[in-house]
Amino acid sequence: MSTYSVITVLVLLLVLLPLASAVIVPAFGGIARRVALVLALVHLGLTTAVVAIAIPHLDERAKRETSQRGDEYAAQFRPEFVPGDPGAKDDSPDARTTWTLFSLSNKQLAPGKPGPNVQFYIGIDGLNLWLVALSSLMLIPVILVSWESVKEKPGAFFGWVFLLQAGIIGAFLSFDVVLFYIFFELTLIPSFFLIGKWGVGSGRRDAARKFFLYTLAGSLLTLVGVIGVVLTNPSADGTVTFSIPQLMVNVQKGLHDAHQKALAGDGAALAAKQSVQFWLFIALMAGFMVKVPIWPFHTWLPSTYGESPIGVTVMLSALMAKLGTFGILRLVLPLVPDAAITYGLPAIGGFAAFGIVYAALCAYASKDIKLVIAYSSVSHLGFLVLGLFAFNKEGLSGAVLHMVNHGLSTGALFATLAFLMDRYRTTEIGKFGGLMARYPNYAVLVFVLCLASVGLPGLNNFVSEMLMLGGLFDARNPGIHRLGLAVIAAFGVFLSAWYTFTVLQKAFFNPTKEPEPVGPTAPTDVNRREFVAFGGLAVLCLVLGLFPLPILDTMKQDVRVLSIIGDTARARVQGVPYVYVDDEPKPAAPPIAPIDIEKGGAGVPPFGGPKGPVPQPGTKGAKGGEKGGKGASPK
Repeated sequence: MSTYSVITVLVLLLVLLPLASAVIVPAFGGIARRVALVLALVHLGLTTAVVAIAIPHLDERAKRETSQRGDEYAAQFRPEFVPGDPGAKDDSPDARTTWTLFSLSNKQLAPGKPGPNVQFYIGIDGLNLWLVALSSLMLIPVILVSWESVKEKPGAFFGWVFLLQAGIIGAFLSFDVVLFYIFFELTLIPSFFLIGKWGVGSGRRDAARKFFLYTLAGSLLTLVGVIGVVLTNPSADGTVTFSIPQLMVNVQKGLHDAHQKALAGDGAALAAKQSVQFWLFIALMAGFMVKVPIWPFHTWLPSTYGESPIGVTVMLSALMAKLGTFGILRLVLPLVPDAAITYGLPAIGGFAAFGIVYAALCAYASKDIKLVIAYSSVSHLGFLVLGLFAFNKEGLSGAVLHMVNHGLSTGALFATLAFLMDRYRTTEIGKFGGLMARYPNYAVLVFVLCLASVGLPGLNNFVSEMLMLGGLFDARNPGIHRLGLAVIAAFGVFLSAWYTFTVLQKAFFNPTKEPEPVGPTAPTDVNRREFVAFGGLAVLCLVLGLFPLPILDTMKQDVRVLSIIGDTARARVQGVPYVYVDDEPKPAAPPIAPIDIEKGGAGVPPFGGPKGPVPQPGTKGAKGGEKGGKGASPK
């Protein structure tokens, strides 16, 4: 068995092990905590192995695709380590086929063509690698901070936690739109039971119900958007597909051909496609805006975060919120790019910018540390959404990096609240003072994580926030969007420091006071279990602040794919032709003739000029290049 095949098995286990753990852990009763921790450590070991092997492999892929004819690869994601049919005779990646979950071949979704198959199509690329690693890593502190607080049926609690992790990782790994949606929706079920059964307040059942109904309503609209994208973007021969890479090619081909007609004076086809994209954009964004959440779809958050047990809150903020931003990255930007350019920054960016300031003010006004961190999370996620819809290399790189950074810093801050809950059963700000003198080790850890959250240089959030700001200052964005949104985002960083240090001053440096402790013995400073849970994440915030390049280098090729799609969408929206010169779409004097995708190859995106396909990005000029090769995405 080749090394590639071994890694595909490990990738498969990243999903299957949490699913199996969800069944196994409840059976162990009193020792369920220890079994859950062991299984989480095993999963982290598997993830570490995948990351260690994937990094050089993805770097080599980037060099290989840059040295070949670039436009063959420009318009689609190309996942690696795709688990294939073990019956495939050829062990090469291109020969691998994914498993069919269920078939619609007896349903003619296109006239005269069989329906598509829903494939178990998962894989690794530069966009999901580190989010999968984050999902595996954060399970350790989730288990550790729940060690003492979850006393009722701990086996069932950790079983639901593993099922939630399986849904999150499965969504990150998916390259089939239906499979992505299945995993996306799967996360609702364990979240509902974890909040409703093990919540910490009297309103936990209402909070669970509100969270479930809000996210379900948004997700159903997202399903409508997914179906619409599939049906309106068939392949050149009329075949319908659920494969995200193939849908990207289909979308680009259709938009390119419509663009050429518009340049020739017939703009009806392009106007029709962009009108359809507008409605698909709204439908897709409905579920993702609720999941993040983006103002004004955030109203479920205060009660949900406030009533959830600390471990569940860590997962909601560090991981589940990223499903919304990742959905934008994986589906919205590549599949409805013209709508994302037209309405992304003006509309969604406007909501996000208002949410940055609104959530920051709510954080300042909150009387509970848990709600302060919750609103802080909304504010920082608004920043992330702005970076995504900047739709350029800087903004996208910063946004993907910020998904990891935000997960670490915000997840760690929520985890530190377990220290107070285990000792006092409250996180109300007014009940604490002088914690720095009472618990110096705890105070230092919280202080480091707060500095990371506000974006202090040398800590992780600083790099990603600067990249996202750089993306907003793109000269191609209209002035109000470029300058106005960037100024609001920068102001949000100031507000973040304001409310964060206000809470630190009140709870840690005011005269000493504390509520009645829980238990017969006096509370002590951070113990070994808590230090592993909080301290390890604090160290990672420092490491990523000093050494962010491994993550940025890994995602470089896939960010390039999205930035190329964004650049060509800008040209269509502005009504100008484009050719590729030195890896960037440039205005071209004559309209560009459409290419025949069947002659150019299944993987060739719709870029070409009158003299043939455009050259490899990075080469000089815009003369014709070689004929494209065969694409490798599953059919």
